[in-house]
Amino acid sequence: MVRGRAVAVVVLVLLAGCQGFDSGGDKTVTPAPVPTASGEGVGDADAIAERHRAALSNRSYTATAVWRVTYPNGSTGRLTDTFVVSDGPTYSYERRQRGSYPGDRDDISIYQTDDTEFVRLRAENGTTDVRTRPTTGFDDTSLSDFVRGLLDRFDLAVEQTTDRAVLTGSQHEFRTIPLPGDLRNGRNATVEATIRDGVVRQMTVSGRADHPDSGQSVGVSISLTVERVGRSEPERPAWANESAAGG
Repeated sequence: MVRGRAVAVVVLVLLAGCQGFDSGGDKTVTPAPVPTASGEGVGDADAIAERHRAALSNRSYTATAVWRVTYPNGSTGRLTDTFVVSDGPTYSYERRQRGSYPGDRDDISIYQTDDTEFVRLRAENGTTDVRTRPTTGFDDTSLSDFVRGLLDRFDLAVEQTTDRAVLTGSQHEFRTIPLPGDLRNGRNATVEATIRDGVVRQMTVSGRADHPDSGQSVGVSISLTVERVGRSEPERPAWANESAAGG
C-alpha cells in the first residue's frame, strides 16, 4: 500500500522527535503472551505491532492519536492526529492543536490519491499554504510503530476473553514515558489496551510529568483509537479541489 512521503516526515517528527520519545534506559521487557484467535501465542510489542499492521493492510479504517496535558487548574491542551484510510492508496490526515499544549505547531491537513498528494499548512497567525506533489511511499498510517514504541516501555499482562485481549502494564522504575512537547521527568505511567481481530482498537498511556516553564506537575495521557474498520472512506476536501483547479 503506497502512502505519502510528506506524512512520513510529519509522523516521524510528531510521533518520535517532537513528542519526546526517549529511548529511556534498559530496553528489556517482559513479553505478554497475547493469544491470537486461533490460540497461538504472540510474545512482545514487536509482534503485537506487526499483527496490528497486517490486520489493517488493504482495509479501510480511521486511526486517531491524541496527546493530552492536564494542568493543576483543570485546563487541558491537546494535539490530535487523525488518519481516515481507504482500502486503496487514498487517505486523509489532519493534525490539530487545541488549548495550552506545550510547543506551537501548525495545523496540517493532507489528502492523498493514487498519484497526487495535497498538503495544507495553517499557521498560528491564520495564514494558509497549500501545496501539491507526486505521491511517494509511506506505509504506516496504521500507526503500528506508534503502538510498538509505547508498549515496548511496559511490563505487560493480558486478560483474554472470547473475542478480545485486554492488556495492562506498568513501567520499570528506570523508564520514562514518551512525553508531549517539552515536558520532562515522565513517571508513574500505566498502559491499557484492547486488541480485537489483531487490531489494537484502543490504547491509553497515562502518567505524570513536569512542565518546563512552570515546573508544575501535570497529567499526561497518550491515546490511540482505531475504529470504523472496513467502513471508512476519506472525503476529498474542498481545498484540494481548489488546488487542483488552480494547477
